[in-house]
Amino acid sequence: TDWWNYGGITRDVLLAEVPATYIADYKVQLAKGDLKRIEGYVQLAGAQPQQGVSVSIPEANIKTTVKTDAGGRAVFKIPVSKLRYWSPEDPKLYGVQIAAGPDSVSDKVGFRTIETRGKDILLNGKSIFLRGISLHDENPLVQGRLRGEADMRMMLQWAKGLNSNYVRLAHYPHSEQMTRLADEMGLLVWAEVPVYWTISWTNPDTFRNAHQQLTDMVVR
Repeated sequence: TDWWNYGGITRDVLLAEVPATYIADYKVQLAKGDLKRIEGYVQLAGAQPQQGVSVSIPEANIKTTVKTDAGGRAVFKIPVSKLRYWSPEDPKLYGVQIAAGPDSVSDKVGFRTIETRGKDILLNGKSIFLRGISLHDENPLVQGRLRGEADMRMMLQWAKGLNSNYVRLAHYPHSEQMTRLADEMGLLVWAEVPVYWTISWTNPDTFRNAHQQLTDMVVR
C-alpha cells in the first residue's frame, strides 16, 4: 500500500570541479526572531582556508567582507533597515553572492523568520494559518519520479490552484529543486524523513540513522 522507495539513481548527479581553496558551505538568513539582522557563516576548505570572503546582496545594498579563521570558517552579522520579507503573498527572493579568491557562489534567498508561540506558527512574527496538501515525488500523469523542473512546477502549480500556502513533501526528502521552486512560487514546505511504518522503532542504530537524516535535511 501507499509507497515504497525506488532503487538506483533517481535524480540528477552533479560533478563540481573546484579550485584548490573553495567555498564548501554557507548560510545566509534572518537572525532567529529578529527581522532587522541578517546573519550566517561561510566555510572554506582546501589549501588556504584562512582568507578574506565577501558577502553581498546587491538589491538590498548590502556588502561585507570577513576573514575566515584557521579552520576556514567566518561568521557575520549584518544590520538591515529595509527588506521585503518572504511570504506566500510576496515570495521575494534576493540574489546573494559569496566570493573567496577564485571561487564564488550565487544563490537566491527569501528572508523570513519562522517560530512557534503556543499553538501558533509565526511567519515574520505574525500567525499564519496553513492550507495545503501532501505530495509524493511522483508525476501522476506518468509512472515514476518527477522528471525535471517542468514536472515539479506542474505539481506545485496544482497546489497553488487549490489555494494552498504550503505543501507537505511526504515521506522522504524530495529534490532540492522542489524546495527552491516552492520558495519561488510562494509555498511553505513541510519536509520529512522516512521514519514511517515498517521500521525497527526500538533499534538504537535506526534512531541514529533517522537522526542523521533529519539533521542533513535541516542543514540542506
